[in-house]
Amino acid sequence: MIIYWLKQMKVASIIDNNLASPHGNRKGLSYGELAVLLLTYIVSEADHRICCLERWVKEHQRSLEGITGWEIQEKEGTDDRCGDLLRTLGITESIDQIEISLSKHLVKAYKLPTQRARSDTTSFSVYHHITEDGEEESLIKFGYSKDKRPNLRQYRQMLATLDPLGMPLLGATLAGNGGDESEYLPTWRKMTEIIGHKEFLYLADSKASTWSNRALIHREGGIYCFPLAMTQPRPKLLADWVKNPPTEVIKIIEQDERESEPSLMGNGFEVPLGNIWVEPETEKIYQWQERWLVIKSNALASRQIKGLDSRLAKGEKALFSLEKRPGKDEKLLEQKIQEILKSYRLTKYIEYSIEKKISYKKVYKGCGSRSEDSSYRRVRQTNLILNYQRLSTEIESFKIVAGWRLYVTNATSERLSLTEAVQAYKQQWQPEMGFHRFKKGRLSALPIYFRDEEKIKGLMFLLTIALRVFTLMEFVVRRQLHQCKSSLARLYEGNPKRATNRPTAEKMLRAFNNITLYIHKDDSIEISGLNLLQQQILRLMNVEECIYTTDYFASG
Repeated sequence: MIIYWLKQMKVASIIDNNLASPHGNRKGLSYGELAVLLLTYIVSEADHRICCLERWVKEHQRSLEGITGWEIQEKEGTDDRCGDLLRTLGITESIDQIEISLSKHLVKAYKLPTQRARSDTTSFSVYHHITEDGEEESLIKFGYSKDKRPNLRQYRQMLATLDPLGMPLLGATLAGNGGDESEYLPTWRKMTEIIGHKEFLYLADSKASTWSNRALIHREGGIYCFPLAMTQPRPKLLADWVKNPPTEVIKIIEQDERESEPSLMGNGFEVPLGNIWVEPETEKIYQWQERWLVIKSNALASRQIKGLDSRLAKGEKALFSLEKRPGKDEKLLEQKIQEILKSYRLTKYIEYSIEKKISYKKVYKGCGSRSEDSSYRRVRQTNLILNYQRLSTEIESFKIVAGWRLYVTNATSERLSLTEAVQAYKQQWQPEMGFHRFKKGRLSALPIYFRDEEKIKGLMFLLTIALRVFTLMEFVVRRQLHQCKSSLARLYEGNPKRATNRPTAEKMLRAFNNITLYIHKDDSIEISGLNLLQQQILRLMNVEECIYTTDYFASG
């Protein structure tokens, strides 16, 4: 099944057309054919260790030769050959052209919808140690960690995907300490080449919303919709607009296919604004019109308010414990208070003061009983008193703007309504699904065993191809199920009656685990028959059942 999809995607031929041939003394498979073997191993075994490929190829040599039609030697899968493949992919300047050619073919061959595309980045934390000599040019660096591991070095991975399947159009492995802002414009330009037009809606996170990105995308004929980064003075502007909307506020209704009745997502309004950007190099001025979308999500507002109430309760509990035992050191007490407020993000919502109460205690000299004439001395004592209270005005101001976000788009209201913009950005999880598969799923890149950074780039490139296989399988099957208004059952162990119209590639591939190739003593072969579930999946994939027959096996 995996090799069939890789053949349909023309992975081997596209790689071979863009890579130089292996060393002249090396006989056997081309880089593209070896990439197919390695990808098949990664997907089927959920393991990217190239040292294991040789043993796996040896165990499945007869099957692999029959399916592919290639002559596969025992040493085709050695870690040296795989390492050469990954390094060549990592250092070649043609890797962008390979991705563009591959994605162009898939968009055309499967008639994929091209109305929306999006991009995002994530970080991969590793335990690598870099020498001082190689620190500057290294890919592995300290940076902002989305894995919440700031103590580890990392590299970043960018994914640009196509709605609604989340199929990667592009991928790039980037240095761990860089900013994402400069990546969005080149990514958009490459996506226009793949998709073949500029009329698609480009979505990304707030780091894409720089003035230069928006100006240049608009100048070159693109359409974008980004959330705005909440840097000053935007928070104040948002608060003023929410309190006194300059235009009519409308309700945002969502119609979920699974719900019979539409639900109220929130409300919002839009403000048309003109923008000016000056290109630094040429000092040329660009002017264009945008719509600033001011949108409230009721669900987000509820979560934010509950979150603040929870943080206030926990922060006040910690301050109460500190109030009972403030200690004697004022600087230490101040430090502990700041740590609590910072930990619970309450600096704006709780104010405090530290009072000093001075008293004098009698300390008698000598031992024995005391009388009025006993001599004593007075010792000065300083007691610290912690006072704190909620800032009601700030808390109320937070609750007023809770759930509200600013978005910006250059699309007309006919091209992208307020409700459509909200629904489009709600799908921003699509690249995150790919990142999840890269980190914890069947296509996991972690842990990284390579020290060679070119091999890391080559591995991530192959993993994006494997992700294309998964997302393409899911798209084709789900489209068929949607057209037939049916669902697929018997995918879930222990609950065979459970049906779904959104099966995952992992579940569907697992359904083919029990197919066996029998080799008889006379060297004839026999393949076990397909069950009903396997036959149904093949029909939904538009794949002929003959790929699991001896005739297909013999012909490759």
